[in-house]
Amino acid sequence: MKIIIAGAGEVGFHLAKLLSFESQDITLIDTDRERLNYAEGHLDIKTIRGNASSLSLIRESNAGQSDLFIAVTAHESINLMVCAMAKQLGCKRTIARISSIEFINSADDISFQENRSR
Repeated sequence: MKIIIAGAGEVGFHLAKLLSFESQDITLIDTDRERLNYAEGHLDIKTIRGNASSLSLIRESNAGQSDLFIAVTAHESINLMVCAMAKQLGCKRTIARISSIEFINSADDISFQENRSR
């Protein structure tokens, strides 16, 4: 399974670690070179240094051909945006880390699920 993780903080690194132990094809994206160097030195993964909200970087990561795109940066607006871009490019599934009560409580009004009625 090809999995892309945007955000190499504690959550992103932990996910990359767990998934790499499962022999998954993992790509980790972050702007922090030290985090990526540490991850690359300790895990069997690919890393890309850059801003996850860059469309060219999302394309470079081959998000359109991936099975799963997980966005766990510190900014939920970036997480939502990059998941939407990855989905538009053809990614099968996306997961965005959000913590805003506004999004969580509005699940009945706003759905981030794919609209299958087209």
